Amino acid sequence: MLSRFGLGSGKFEKILRKFDSVAASLDCVPTFAITAVTLKRHPKVIRELCRQGVEFAIHGNIHVDYGVISAEEQTRHFSQAIETFKKCDIPFTGFRAPFLRINGKTLKVLDSLGFPYDSSTSVYWDTLDSAGYPAPAWSEYQRLLDFYKSQRAEDYPVLPRFKDGFIEIPVSIPDDEAMVERLGITQGKDISAIWQDILQKTYNRGELFTLQLHPERISLCETALNDVVKQARRFNPQVWVSTLREIAAWWRERSGFEFEISEMSHGRYRVKATCSDRATVLFKECNVSAPAEKWFDGYQSVTARDFILESPVHPFIGIGLNTAPAAISFLKNEGYAVEKSEQPGNYGIYLDNLEQFSAADEKPLTQQLERSGAARLKYWRWPDRARSALSVTGDIDAMTLIDFALRIKENWQQNRRKLPESIRPDEQNKVAYVRGTN
Repeated sequence: MLSRFGLGSGKFEKILRKFDSVAASLDCVPTFAITAVTLKRHPKVIRELCRQGVEFAIHGNIHVDYGVISAEEQTRHFSQAIETFKKCDIPFTGFRAPFLRINGKTLKVLDSLGFPYDSSTSVYWDTLDSAGYPAPAWSEYQRLLDFYKSQRAEDYPVLPRFKDGFIEIPVSIPDDEAMVERLGITQGKDISAIWQDILQKTYNRGELFTLQLHPERISLCETALNDVVKQARRFNPQVWVSTLREIAAWWRERSGFEFEISEMSHGRYRVKATCSDRATVLFKECNVSAPAEKWFDGYQSVTARDFILESPVHPFIGIGLNTAPAAISFLKNEGYAVEKSEQPGNYGIYLDNLEQFSAADEKPLTQQLERSGAARLKYWRWPDRARSALSVTGDIDAMTLIDFALRIKENWQQNRRKLPESIRPDEQNKVAYVRGTN
């Protein structure tokens, strides 16, 4: 604490400028989530970084667990935070909750207040071996994952997703806090190896690595940050290195893309792609009349938006009449053209067992589609032919020792307000545990 924070903000301001300098040298713009009370106390340096292009998100009004706070209280907090950002002349791009914890009401509150996205859910990657760490440290790490309600990355597509029309962008764990404070990993080369492993996994799967690095640990993690961004630049197809604002904007833009497909004669289809120039249109196991380039995993990309596709079967994915709306939404979100039909023989891929569909079914369905040798046409997830995406983010909870002292007071005052009756006693115990150790 004393090495990172002082009574004044000068020490932490140097840390922030160093983080910005490292990111700038990598041609990378970080997204910092900052609590409104911290911004209010230290607006000058935040304005300076904002003018230099750093992106800021709201990290709540105070650093409190919003997972145990009612919708009414959250509305009050977030409205106060918005007002503070406006008064300090700092635009905010979205929201990330302290402790990465929200509840079932949070997204509706954020949406009603005009937030573009939330980045509070987390996924954890199997990049660590428990045998390499002391049992108490590993237990602390597992307890942290439980508190975050983190999902195993191998079980779900790690991508932005719409929840009731609102965009949620997942954060990847282990982050710097989990590695340094919970597991005692302090060597830059070790942190680098872990993050590069996550980068490789997301690249192989075409997914998103939202890297979280608190600014106060930039000295410990500078090597790792350099390594992971430079490695991302080496891939071909590329990794899209972007901010959370850009990711949310792209995901919303992409949701409006459509294919208009009409059969001209047997085996020949006219395809009109309604999309932006940045869209990545892919095809496999078929031919098109326009120039195409090899892309990844047997796919080819085509820049034309009006072309003839040759395929022995319809280039749609055929689905049964009783397919669940959630399954249709997922397939369209994956970029496929979908058609309901009772004639499976007309399609290279026909799915008739999706009457029930949940998030747990997404990964198996994705794997089933990729194993198919049938003709496929789809919009890829990322713009400009990128294979995967990387975003560098960090949270600013305090800038001085006084901020930490005030944070304790702010939490105590908030705890005096009645917790919702829907919060179980075990949840309240978890809150007490984390508040006592963070």
